[in-house]
Amino acid sequence: MQRHNTMPPPQTNSSNQNELLRAYVLERDHIRCQWPGCGATSRPEVLFIVENGQNQENGQRYQNGVTLCRKHLDTVMMHDKTFAPLIYDLIQLVEFENELNITEKTFKGLLGE
Repeated sequence: MQRHNTMPPPQTNSSNQNELLRAYVLERDHIRCQWPGCGATSRPEVLFIVENGQNQENGQRYQNGVTLCRKHLDTVMMHDKTFAPLIYDLIQLVEFENELNITEKTFKGLLGE
């Protein structure tokens, strides 16, 4: 999967933090399920990772997430303890790939390619 996102994740504690994060995750993931081998684009949803603490205005505050199709979201929700490490690793992989693509784009720009 190739990504060209340059939008940084939101770093705010405002009341719309979760919606900003949701928009970021959907854009970063190209509105595709990130489950290995899936890539479905039909009505994907964002699975959030809860940050410790709460935002008084908006309840729980999230720090990251990953886009999943309904089938894989349901699978994760049914077996959350089993899949929690996988989802964490999946988010880290997606973020790492995103950062690599941004770096590659920057270097190509500097080299005039």
